[in-house]
Amino acid sequence: MIDRAGPFDWSGGHPALDLVNTLDERPFSSPIENLATYADLVRFAELAKLIEPSLAQRLGKRTGPACTRVANQTWKLREHLHAVLAAAHSGRPMPQTDLEAIGRAIQAAHSARALVLSTAPGLAMHRWSQPIGPEVLLHACALAIEHLLVDVDRKRIRKCGATDCSVYFVDTSKGHRRQWCSMKNCGNREKQRRWRSAAP
Repeated sequence: MIDRAGPFDWSGGHPALDLVNTLDERPFSSPIENLATYADLVRFAELAKLIEPSLAQRLGKRTGPACTRVANQTWKLREHLHAVLAAAHSGRPMPQTDLEAIGRAIQAAHSARALVLSTAPGLAMHRWSQPIGPEVLLHACALAIEHLLVDVDRKRIRKCGATDCSVYFVDTSKGHRRQWCSMKNCGNREKQRRWRSAAP
């Protein structure tokens, strides 16, 4: 089992939301970038189970301008998704330019896969086209975003209720009443804050 210890926040309940949450402390003037390098992106993709460990090991050895470009493109894709989520959360019109950018990334991701014979129950399966380049990480993130936007009930995609937190998550609680990214952190802190403000 992969050890998920590290800088990433896994409270999103979906890899695309975990990707958005890699920019920590968004509400503040100096947010923390947890995908600062291509190596960070490789690690995130492996831990989020977007790529297999064997592929992560191969990609983790890569360096150079192509890797830097992929990291930059992934940051931009993440922010396009954040803009869409923020608009949906606030009830604003969906930003068409961001949706179009996400659509282009998804289209490129599908083009980067080939259909091959499968040893699983199905007759065929998708594999990354050869040779596999550093951009496979961008493609894997784009496919995760597609799944979030197309297949996940929008009513269950929520933002943490804490005033100083911008973490998004999928609410899978029984009553669909989850308010916080983490009850241990934001939930307790927000409850204490409200208690103090209500105290005489």
